[in-house]
Amino acid sequence: MKKINLLFIAAVCLFLMHGTAALSQDELAAVKIKDNWGYIDRSGALVIKPTFKGANPFSDGLGPVKAGDNWGYIDAKGKWVIQPHYNRAEPYSEGLARVIVNQPGDDKWIYINKEGKQAFPEQYSNCMNFNDGMAAARIGKTWGFIDKSGKFVIENKYEHAETFHEGNARVKSGDCYGFINKKGEWTWKTDFENIRDMYDGVAPVKGKKGWGFSDHSGKLLVPTINEHANAFSEKRGAARFKGLWGYYDLSGVLVIPFSFKNCQDFSEGLAAVQNGKFWGFIDKSGTMIVQPTFESVRDFHNGLAAVKEHGRWGFIDKTGKMIITPQYDDTGDYSKVK
Repeated sequence: MKKINLLFIAAVCLFLMHGTAALSQDELAAVKIKDNWGYIDRSGALVIKPTFKGANPFSDGLGPVKAGDNWGYIDAKGKWVIQPHYNRAEPYSEGLARVIVNQPGDDKWIYINKEGKQAFPEQYSNCMNFNDGMAAARIGKTWGFIDKSGKFVIENKYEHAETFHEGNARVKSGDCYGFINKKGEWTWKTDFENIRDMYDGVAPVKGKKGWGFSDHSGKLLVPTINEHANAFSEKRGAARFKGLWGYYDLSGVLVIPFSFKNCQDFSEGLAAVQNGKFWGFIDKSGTMIVQPTFESVRDFHNGLAAVKEHGRWGFIDKTGKMIITPQYDDTGDYSKVK
């Protein structure tokens, strides 16, 4: 009986060890060691050796990496899936990735599928990731929106266009900034000098005296008196006034006073802020959760944030505990492999 129990315990331990290892490799972060990039898992183990000249986050099981002068895609074991022959390669979005192909005198963007085949013959002067089945794309000087066949479903007639969010996309036509829906119909034309993307029904807008925030009807929630304003993230919008940053809520109330030298958007409930020379993290009430002791930081992704100490990068959790000791020359963010 004792022998059976011992065998059972050993089997459970083995299962847990392998299960934990598998889970730790579900998310990877690119790290730079000297001149080369590789990938680590959440335990800090180097799972893909640093042999690349560049590396971007994984998505859909593939990671864009640079070998020599060209980009291609590897799997989570570091094996080539799509050989490196692109001038630039971006992460996959909705099953397609945008890459630059080198043509004599004129680089063009195309979309490829996960097998590395060109998804459709059209080529673009510029383009963006697919979201909700559509992507902004430019031919020559004008932007429009394509579907996954590569055809323009919204005519390319705009001076600028951005990705669809919440059913609307930001565009510029002549002197007019505003938003259109997926039928290409204007949902909001503005008289503002500039606008940024709309989240939670609120967008930063620029008037003659500065930046404020407006709802989709054009009603100003915050007067255009700020020196700068970012798009909302997690129901908080950062703005700068008299050289200091604070945050507004969706009703236009300044819920976190102007008190920071610099700041970033909220991500996973926390936002990076700079006090003096150093960075820390606050919650949505403005309470300092992670004290400002870092030379530089990045946003939280999947529970971990990259931080820089003494010239080296590592990772902390949301309590500020150092999970992976600073030891890298640079890092990316953790991303799910699939």
